[in-house]
Amino acid sequence: MIVRITSKFGEVSSIHKTPHTGIDIGLNEGTPLRSVYDGVIKQVYDGSTNIGKGVKIQFKDGTEGIYGHLSEVKVKAGEMVQDGQIIGLSGNTGRSTGEHLHFALKKNGEYIDPSSIVDKTINHSWLDAFIQNGKVGQVEYFNVWEWLGGKVSEVTLNNTVDFIADFTLAFPILTVVSCSVYALINMFSKNAAKWGAIGTIIYGMMIIESG
Repeated sequence: MIVRITSKFGEVSSIHKTPHTGIDIGLNEGTPLRSVYDGVIKQVYDGSTNIGKGVKIQFKDGTEGIYGHLSEVKVKAGEMVQDGQIIGLSGNTGRSTGEHLHFALKKNGEYIDPSSIVDKTINHSWLDAFIQNGKVGQVEYFNVWEWLGGKVSEVTLNNTVDFIADFTLAFPILTVVSCSVYALINMFSKNAAKWGAIGTIIYGMMIIESG
C-alpha cells in the first residue's frame, strides 16, 4: 500500500494552528496498523483526549511512537510487541476531521520527523522480519543467521568433506532453481525476488545437511 500523506511534520494550516507534531496519513477505517520496531506498550489512550483512541510504544532505542485516532486498540499497557505486529485499527476518533492515522515520534522528549518510517505503520515485509529475527510477529521460527552459524560450526568440526562434496554436486541445481524463483517473483517485486532466491539457496542447504 502506498502511503498517502495528508499532513506533513511541522505543517501549520487551518487545521494545525501550531507546527504539526507528527504525520497524518489518509486510511480507510479499520486498516491494520503495525509497530514500526520492537518495543513495549507504554500507554493506551482511551479516546477521551484530542488523540482519540491510540497507543504509545517505547522502542528499544528509547524513542517513542504515538499512534492516534484509532477505531480499535489491540494491545495493552506493558505488553511487549514485535516489529510488524498489529497494534490496532485506524479510525476517526478524538479531534479528527476524517479517517486517518496520526503518527508521531518522540526522542529525548522532543518530537522528530517520522517521515522515513511512517510507511512501516501499515506496510510490513514478513520476509524481512523472518530473515532478521527468525520470527514473524509473535510466531517463532528458526533464526536464519543462528542456523547458518551453527551449521558452519557443525560442518567445520564434523562433516566438512561430506558437506562440501554434497554442496558442490547440488550447487548447479540450486543455482538454476534460485534463478527461476528470482525471475518468477521479479515480475511482482524485485525486493521479494531477491529474498526468494536467497531463501531457495538456504532451503537447499538445509536439505543437503539433513540428508
